[in-house]
Order: sequence, then C-alpha cells, then structure tokens
Amino acid sequence: MIGRGMAGRRVMLLMDSATLPSSYSAALQYRDSFRAAGLDALYVARDQPEGFEDRDRLANWFWRARMRKLNARMKRGIRRRWDDRIVELAAGCDVVYALKIPSLELHQRIRALNQPRLLVLCADAFWLPFARQQGWEDLEAILRLAHGVICVNDFTASYARTFNDRIFTVNDSPQCEDFDAMRPSAIRDPSRVTLGWIGSPLTAGSLYQIREPLEDLFAEFQDLHLRLVGTGLPSLLNLPRFEKVQWSAVPDYDQSGMIREVLAMDIGLFPLYRGDDALARGALKALVYMSGEAAVVAQRYGENADVIEDGVNGMLASSDQEWHDKIAFLIRNPEERKRIATRGLAMVRDRFSRARTFEQLRNAIESV
Repeated sequence: MIGRGMAGRRVMLLMDSATLPSSYSAALQYRDSFRAAGLDALYVARDQPEGFEDRDRLANWFWRARMRKLNARMKRGIRRRWDDRIVELAAGCDVVYALKIPSLELHQRIRALNQPRLLVLCADAFWLPFARQQGWEDLEAILRLAHGVICVNDFTASYARTFNDRIFTVNDSPQCEDFDAMRPSAIRDPSRVTLGWIGSPLTAGSLYQIREPLEDLFAEFQDLHLRLVGTGLPSLLNLPRFEKVQWSAVPDYDQSGMIREVLAMDIGLFPLYRGDDALARGALKALVYMSGEAAVVAQRYGENADVIEDGVNGMLASSDQEWHDKIAFLIRNPEERKRIATRGLAMVRDRFSRARTFEQLRNAIESV
C-alpha cells in the first residue's frame, strides 16, 4: 500500500442489507464519484455477498427480498458462510467501509486480516436501549476496533470520540442530483395541497407529535391530503388514529419511488420528539424534502435549526400552535410556499451536493 496513492485502490462498501434505502444513500449514490476519483469500489451486502453495483439490480433485489425476508429467516450456518465470503473479498481491499454492521465478529475478522483499513459508520443513536435490542450490544467494542469512525454530525461524533479518536464527519447527502434527473417528469396534483411525510415503521410514531395540529388543519381547509411514505405493511402501522385527516400510505419504497413521492409533495413534514434518537438523525429528512422542492416544516430541534432559516428556506415549529400556523400560512400562500421551496433547493445544492459530501468521504478514506 505504501506509495500507491489513492488512484487504483480498492474500497469495499459493506452494508448489512441491500434492501435498505440507506444503502443507496450512504453507498451506491457515490458510484460515479468513486470512478471519477480512480477508486475501485466494491459494493457488498451481507444478504448479497457477491457484490452488486447496478441500481436496477438493487431495486429488483429490494422487491424480491420483501418475499424472501432473508434477514429474518436465514440460518446461522448460511450467514456464517456468507460472512466467510465477505472476509475473502475484504482481503483484497485496501479499505473496508462498514455501514451500520452490528456484528462485532465480522469486524474482528476483517481487522485481523491486517491488510484493509477498517472504517465504520456511526450514523444513529445505536447506544440507546431499542438499538441494543436490535443487535448493537457491542457498539463500543466496534468503535474501538476501527481504524476510523465516520459520523454524520457533531452529536454522533461526540459519542464516538469517547471510544476512538479518529473521527471524520461526512454529512448526509440528500441525493439532490437524482431529484434533478427526475424533476422534469414530476407531477403535482393542482386540485389539492399535499402534505407529505417520509420515513419508516420505526419513525412513524413521530406523527403523534403533530396529530392535533393536523386534525385542526383538515377541519379548517378543504382539498388537503396527507401522503405517508414508508409506513410499513397495514398490520404494522404505528400511526395516529386520525379522524378528520384524509390520508394515504405507501408501505415501502425504493430510491426512484421515494423521489417520485417527494416530488409530488407541496409541504414536507418533519416532526420529532426530543432525545438522542432525534439528535443523532440530524436534518437529512428536511434536506430530502428540499431536494424535492417541497416547502419544509420541521421541528425546531437539533440540526434542523442549522439548515433551516425560519421563513426563508423552510419553517421551524415547536408548539402545536406553531405547527398549525406555519402549515396554514403555506397553504394560504402558494406563491410564498414556492419561493421558500426554491430557496431550500438552492441551499441544498450549495451546501449538500454529492460532490461536496463525497469529498468528505474521500478525505476519510485517504486519512486511514
């Protein structure tokens, strides 16, 4: 490795599952960036160990995995054999970037190779009790083991720094460039104002934070619709029992589906409850709405206040009254809503472009 320089080095981007939207967000979106930098990027997931790169293959795998549910049903022996294959591939790499891999054993086996440098991603509050129950009981040992830790914001970095002094901040990228590619074909329903929320079954409970303001708004305004994206299957819904709110839901999504949904939203909603989980998540959801040119109304908490200038490129709300009033203002004033959304998009392009966030990632890879 000495004297090779960055060009020609092989970097493995290792994901726990190819089915997660975050796999694209944190890894596959940089496919062309790695090529331009002269880096040989190998994309590997623990449920697809032979590697993948093509976006269509990832999308197809996503839908097949819904039926197979491999992560839930895979026997220990199969998982072990697949991890064996990942370790074999890692032996031929210069850097392994492990994106949200909870297995301490797999990290230990890669580190023991003594060839690749090991980077790990700490992007959520994995130290919280519910994360421990999902397999993160060895988080601190994983952080200590790594040659470097990538964090998405100062809050996660402050926790990781307790266990590793090689910390790199790589901002979440909302994939604005992918929105731009699909923007010309975007269609919004002119007969109604669409309020949108995007997330997962694990984060759908945040909608309880704004249940009462939403009920009041739907009683006050006609031609409103609430679109919920990523709620999970009907049997898993963790949604408020809305009474007046007219809503529809998409249980899950792939990358292109997410972009189409956000491009159809007029107003993007980002409620949060206070706590480590919200602080660790940062402001990515707000940035995604901005990339889709939807006017954002977000909780005045954590990183949201760093990226949203209230009334300029988005709206910040703390109380029920503020949530009601900020959304009502955007409903009543479509021209101002459009101006706020346009300024939000401009801010994302300026501060969170793929080129800028890739340079942060590249710096972390070079540094280890």
